[in-house]
Amino acid sequence: ELSTSLRSGLTTSEVKKRLETVGPNQLKEGKKRSPLDMFLDQFKDVLIIILLVSAIISAFLREVTDAIVIGIILILNATLSVVQEYKAEKSLEALKKMTAPETLVLREGKRKKIQSYQLVPGDIVLLESGDRIPADLRLVEVTELSIQEAVLTGESEPVEKNGQVIDTLEEISLGDRLNMAYMGTSVIAGRGKGIVVATGMDTEMGQIAGMLEEQKQELTPLQKKLNQVGKKLGLLILLIVAVVVVL
Repeated sequence: ELSTSLRSGLTTSEVKKRLETVGPNQLKEGKKRSPLDMFLDQFKDVLIIILLVSAIISAFLREVTDAIVIGIILILNATLSVVQEYKAEKSLEALKKMTAPETLVLREGKRKKIQSYQLVPGDIVLLESGDRIPADLRLVEVTELSIQEAVLTGESEPVEKNGQVIDTLEEISLGDRLNMAYMGTSVIAGRGKGIVVATGMDTEMGQIAGMLEEQKQELTPLQKKLNQVGKKLGLLILLIVAVVVVL
């Protein structure tokens, strides 16, 4: 399917074509935001805006205690959200550090060391003990190959790999895919050869990075209900204000 050769690998011209099509083997960097931007974004929710207006009105009416209490709640809420988002960014940076800077490949029949971002699907990667896997690989030749996959599966023990076909139509968990090696995992022992089947954001590690990078998170049912309540409260407050003004 990948039109490659286990004996000679890809040609330089074919690598160039594929690199232009799929892009470099890198985890994408999302737009970095400053802590101030993160903090200000927390005040866009309807309920938060209502509380903010309430605090301002309380201060204007010299209800200092109410204004202070509401202000503290708003600041704590915004601070907690910023801390969670900041941790997600740090997790993404940690994932990027797990990628291998260089890797040994077979191209045009010659073994050569290249920068890992130059890998493309169909490349033949040669693995040795101590290597970090540079992309998702379908293993085809192994010699007592053991890979530590805790970063993906949570399994503390190294997994013994093989190059055999897994003949089943059922979905198989990552830990049971014994003929696969994944970006960011490490070779503990043995040697192996594998075909690159996925690079960059298409890898299993890339999918995790993509989830961490998403700016817009799915709201929980409680958050959706709170937003609905906030909008209803806002309309009710405007109605009451209108009545008071008329009276």
